Amino acid sequence: MVTDRIVRIALCGLAACMLLSWSMWGIGERSFPVLPLWGEASTETSMIHALLFGGVITLLIDGIAKPARAFLLPLVVFLLCMCVLDLNRIQPWLWFYTLVLGIVFFEKNTAHTALRRLLAAVYFWGGVNKLQPYFAEDNFTWFTEAFMATRFLGEYPALGYGVALLEMALAVVLLWPNAKAWWRWAFVGFHTIIIVFLLKAQWNYVVLPWNAAMSAIAFVLLSTPAEPKLQRHKGRIAILILAWLFPLAGLFQYWPYQLSWQLYSNTQPEAVFYSPVPCAQVGDVWAEKSFDEGRRLLLDDWSYASIGVPMFYSEHTFRQMGRYLCRCTSEPDSSRLEILLVKPWDKDGERTIVISCDSE
Repeated sequence: MVTDRIVRIALCGLAACMLLSWSMWGIGERSFPVLPLWGEASTETSMIHALLFGGVITLLIDGIAKPARAFLLPLVVFLLCMCVLDLNRIQPWLWFYTLVLGIVFFEKNTAHTALRRLLAAVYFWGGVNKLQPYFAEDNFTWFTEAFMATRFLGEYPALGYGVALLEMALAVVLLWPNAKAWWRWAFVGFHTIIIVFLLKAQWNYVVLPWNAAMSAIAFVLLSTPAEPKLQRHKGRIAILILAWLFPLAGLFQYWPYQLSWQLYSNTQPEAVFYSPVPCAQVGDVWAEKSFDEGRRLLLDDWSYASIGVPMFYSEHTFRQMGRYLCRCTSEPDSSRLEILLVKPWDKDGERTIVISCDSE
């Protein structure tokens, strides 16, 4: 059954992503703090993290073994609870898998078309968010530098815009009910190229299983004719609204960056902590990743080094980190948090918000 194959692919992809970000789930050692929805940043995790994680692993194993009877709702609830305890766990791949499982839960036997529309939303907004200079002139060039033979491509930003349009075209394929089955190989090729370049760049390994899962899901969906008519269901409609409409609010910073399919768009807000004296809790990461003669640390560099993923971008989490680092530095009067904000289509619109430890 198509739905069972999709569930197994999604659960395997989710398990692989969690394995590659193991310490983020409160199991391994980590120096980067837990950032709860309520409360302050802390490196201490309660027993509830371990209990929820144990429940997630149990449900994942059971669902992979027998997808037809997978307990999808408890799995989604457990994952969302873990995200409330640490917002860093809200990653684009987790959001995608959660929406996939939600659609299957609400439409077990008629999820085919809804899943194609969900997948189309990821490609459409992934392309739209790349139609700007931060990707075409910066991130695209960074990708091409992975191989000596492809470096010259980075000299042509138009090709970066072409990649964005290609992603949007893949969305159209998924929305086209009569799309030929051979289109599935376009998805396999697209994601294979991404995987190869990320491996060569030795960067962000956690998204490799997601790329494989995306191509596999698209392959399965395009191997089966679309359903002639999609039945109305409030749960499925709500999920598609989250996938399609809410990213529009993300363009104006009213919806989280990680939930807006801003995939390698290079427009994420960034936070840097400045201190003339390294914070003891940061340890070796400060010595290895800091810049400006050891006085500044990009929080994303710390997050990648500690938990394998970028931190959750929001004013709330940035301020949590600012207060955490201000408490541990021996010179709070000279320390501050610096938040860089960009306008996707206007490189001259960058601005920096400075939050001193005194104001926190």
